[in-house]
Amino acid sequence: MALNITRGPSRKELDILFATAPAADAVLWRRIEWVQELLSWIFSESPLKVSELDFVSGHAQALRMKWALHVLDRNPEWKSKVQIVLKSVAEQTHIFDLLVATGLHQRSGLVSEFVERIQRRILPRPPDDRNLDLLVSAAFDSEADAIAISKVDATTFKGIANLISGGAPDDATFSVWKEDVFDATSHLALQIAALGSHSALRVRYGDQSRGPSAFIRLQLLNLEWIQTSDPAGAEKLHREIQATAEECLTSIDEVYKHMDENGVSVDVVYHLERTKALISRYLCIRGVFDGDQFSSTAIQTVAARLVYDCVHAKSIRALFDDNTALIAKKIAENSAETGEHYIAKTKQAEADLFRSALGGGAITAVTTIFKYLLASLPGSPFVLSVLGSVNYSLSFIVIQLQGFSLATKQPAMTAATLADQIQFYDDPVRRATVEHQEHALQPAIDEMLAVLRSQTLAVIGNILAVVPGVFLLCGSFKLISNHSFLSEEKAAYAIESFSILGPTPFYAAWTGVLLFSSSIIAGWFYHWVLFRKLPQGMSRSRRLIRMVGSERARGIGLFFRRNAAGLAANVSLGFLLGLSPAIFQFLGIPLDVRHVTLSTGSLVAAVMTAGLGVLQTNAFWLAVAGIGSMAVLNLLISFSLALAVALRSKRISFRTAKSLIRFFLAKLARNPLLLLRRA
Repeated sequence: MALNITRGPSRKELDILFATAPAADAVLWRRIEWVQELLSWIFSESPLKVSELDFVSGHAQALRMKWALHVLDRNPEWKSKVQIVLKSVAEQTHIFDLLVATGLHQRSGLVSEFVERIQRRILPRPPDDRNLDLLVSAAFDSEADAIAISKVDATTFKGIANLISGGAPDDATFSVWKEDVFDATSHLALQIAALGSHSALRVRYGDQSRGPSAFIRLQLLNLEWIQTSDPAGAEKLHREIQATAEECLTSIDEVYKHMDENGVSVDVVYHLERTKALISRYLCIRGVFDGDQFSSTAIQTVAARLVYDCVHAKSIRALFDDNTALIAKKIAENSAETGEHYIAKTKQAEADLFRSALGGGAITAVTTIFKYLLASLPGSPFVLSVLGSVNYSLSFIVIQLQGFSLATKQPAMTAATLADQIQFYDDPVRRATVEHQEHALQPAIDEMLAVLRSQTLAVIGNILAVVPGVFLLCGSFKLISNHSFLSEEKAAYAIESFSILGPTPFYAAWTGVLLFSSSIIAGWFYHWVLFRKLPQGMSRSRRLIRMVGSERARGIGLFFRRNAAGLAANVSLGFLLGLSPAIFQFLGIPLDVRHVTLSTGSLVAAVMTAGLGVLQTNAFWLAVAGIGSMAVLNLLISFSLALAVALRSKRISFRTAKSLIRFFLAKLARNPLLLLRRA
């Protein structure tokens, strides 16, 4: 057997643990600490790691449980000591909080739950020796532990139960725990009734009858079940409770479908996930009842589920994955609808895109001039940054309303459209039926080429318009005022700051992150508008109707619905580009932005001041190379981040995405001109 010496957690060996088991009259926290050490021996890998034992599968932990019982059976003295300590712990502790709190969201909102999990990681929890919730939280840290508990054979699990109870036929040891189980069902049913009656859920149910909802009926049935003494009646109520709980889950699914069509709210998703978790826990606990007796198999299932939920609740990433998956999916779908307009697949579409890019570049030339004019005003850096942000935002809004294009805003939208293409082929059956994977992915590869070709045309169109635009505006300024638009110091600084040998590539990559962020903000705001039904509210607003009339109010509502995402993207991008440098400067971080179209306009303005002789200097051509790096990195980073989110939201496998990129690069290497013209 191969051995691999690794550094693992320190722990006592099994013989030492059994030999040093505390007495029944030892303080409770000492006995619980010993139980935790025993669990650590079972569920933690030792420093002497045996390669054949795979702890991820849970088999190793299950074997250790079986081995521990075998050792105790062969050592009656150890078994007696262990039995005494486990029995005393069971008699003096409660599992109520373990059943109703462990692994469940305890806060009313996503942000407060996030803060709570951070605090649990940093701050020690207050001691509560009689609450086994703390023991479970401290003893288990891997989902494989839950798998191990579920894989323990029935004989071993029964042996563990007998070890704790001392083999008592009436199971008197577990009397407190049994009472906690009954109390837990009442508490969970009450919580489900309260959360299920929330207005955000109630108005979105398919059933709008006047009678009590399934959530309320579940709580009433559970109360009746606890009070009944008739076995036949209890069994009937048990079946009704199961059916009612399923009806509650169906109602939650209806709310999800409603949000799928009418906008998503992270807060409501969190509320739904919290309610679903409570129902699942309630059903899991109810599974231990088999008539008037407890089912050992169901108890094992509950134990495994509690450990899994406990580990899952420690993960901050899991919290956001569970509660933001739906809105990420809807943002990606919204981006896909928007991004379709930015992909040119015919010669006519390419010509239209190029013309719209020329218009976007012309407006950006005016934006560049206003950027320097605003920067020359007296005021604090923060105020000037706000004015610059307003300048950018208004410029981007005009570009949108006029139907023009700004190249760097497109990739975050088009990535989601590409993900739709890939999803069609991310099917194991489909992959198995095609001879070559490249052939199966060819439509997606062609789509990616169309995306990048469209971006290239848009960048070229923007630059071809912004260069003469800034040239004419700066030239007109010099003819009128007899002074250069920029001072010689500002011109020299602009040329030097764009050099590819400086931090320009890093700044350009950071700008790509900001471009991606604006698309996420746009998608979130669009669904916030739909969820709040703002367009309908505007069209019926008495105040707005009094101001502009009913027809115009209706038109404003329709306009806001169509353009909400674009307006949010433009305003957020403007403030991200304008404010982030000032904020980072205040924090002492020299992080700036480099936007290819805006930077090209600034470089032209600098050349107009320095004179055409600067074209013969190395500094100018290094700045030109820096502009080129901006074009590549602005597009590449924003597109890559958006594609990653889109692929994840649609659950497309990493294997398929990697194959797509490999085949795409191979095709592009064979014919680089595909970025400029169709095959």
